[in-house]
Amino acid sequence: MPSARRFVLPAMFVAALFVVVFLRQPDRSEGRHEYLVTGPTMGTTFTVKVVARGGDDTLKERLAGILRDVLEGVDGAMSTYRTDSEIAAFNRHGTENFDASPELMEVMKEAQRVARLSGGAFDITVGPLVDAWGFGPVGAAEPPSEEALQRLLAVTGFEQIEVDSNLGVLRKARTDCRADLSAIAKGFAVDRVAAAFDEEGFQNYMVEIGGEVRTRGRNGAGKPWRIGIERPDFDTRAVYVTIPLSDLALATSGDYRNYVERNGVRISHTIDPRTGRPIAHGLASVSVIHSSCTTADALATALEVLGPVDGLAMAEQYDIPAFFLVRLDDDRFKEMHTDVWTALTENTSASEPVE
Repeated sequence: MPSARRFVLPAMFVAALFVVVFLRQPDRSEGRHEYLVTGPTMGTTFTVKVVARGGDDTLKERLAGILRDVLEGVDGAMSTYRTDSEIAAFNRHGTENFDASPELMEVMKEAQRVARLSGGAFDITVGPLVDAWGFGPVGAAEPPSEEALQRLLAVTGFEQIEVDSNLGVLRKARTDCRADLSAIAKGFAVDRVAAAFDEEGFQNYMVEIGGEVRTRGRNGAGKPWRIGIERPDFDTRAVYVTIPLSDLALATSGDYRNYVERNGVRISHTIDPRTGRPIAHGLASVSVIHSSCTTADALATALEVLGPVDGLAMAEQYDIPAFFLVRLDDDRFKEMHTDVWTALTENTSASEPVE
C-alpha cells in the first residue's frame, strides 16, 4: 500500500460527496465474496476489502454506512482544516481545562506516550515548524532564519500539552500552542473502522487509509493478506516488498513523497521537533507492525525522525517490529530490521501481488 507521509499537514476532510465504488469479486469458496470499497477521506484515499457471504445491495449499503459514520466522526474530532472540529476548538482554547471526547483523549494520550518514549522525536505540536519550512497549507519561499526557529521552538514541544486521563481533560501550558494529529489520526481511523467491522461480525477484512493498514482473517481466496511496502523512490511508485499480515496493523513513514528543492538540494518534509529542522540522515522509510494502527502510525514517524542509528536502537530496545530502508548513493537501499520484525514476516516476497 502507498505510504502515508507525516508532518505534511494534508487537508483532513471527508469528501462532501462520499464516493464509493464496490466491486464484487467472483464467487470464492463456500459462497463468499470479496468486496472492494474505495473513496476519498481525510485529504487522502481509503481502500477497504471485506470478505463476506451473500452479495445483495443491503451489504453494500451497510459497508458504506459504517465507513461514512466512522470517517466523519474521526474527521469531526481531529481535522485541523475544519474550524468546527474538536481539535480546532482545543487549539483556540486557553490554558484552562478542555473537556475532551473519549476518542480525542485516547489519541492524545497515545501521542504523548510515544512522544515520551521517543524523547520528543514524535511531537503533535510541531505544526508551526512544518509551516515555517513550507510544508503547511501555505508554502514558504525561503527557509526560516535562526531567530525565527528559536521563536517557534519556544512555542512547540510535546511537554506543552498535558493529558489528564483521570478528569478527561486536556491542558495547554501556553495559549499559542496548537496540536496537529496528522501523524496519528489516519492510524486511529483505521482502528476505528476495524472495530466497527468487528462489532458488525465481519471476520475477514483489510482496511487501508493513506497507506496505514490493518487486517483480520484472510482474503477472498482463503489466504493470508499480503501487504506491500512501497519502494521509497522520489519519481516512481512501485512495491519494494510484500509481507503477510493477519490480525495486525502496518504503518510506514518516509522522506520521498513530499519535499522541496532549494539550490538543487532536496529538503525533507519530515521535521525533527527537537531541532526544528528537516531531517538530514539517510533513512528513506521505516515500517512498523503493531496490534494498533494508531500506535504503529506514531511509532513509524518517531523512528523516521530518529534515523537509522537511533531509530533502530529504539526499536530494538522496545521490541518494536520495524523495517528500515536506508538510501545509498546509487539508487539502492540498505535494509535493516529488528529481530521481532523477522519473526513476524518470514514469508516476505519481492514479487507476490499486493492484496
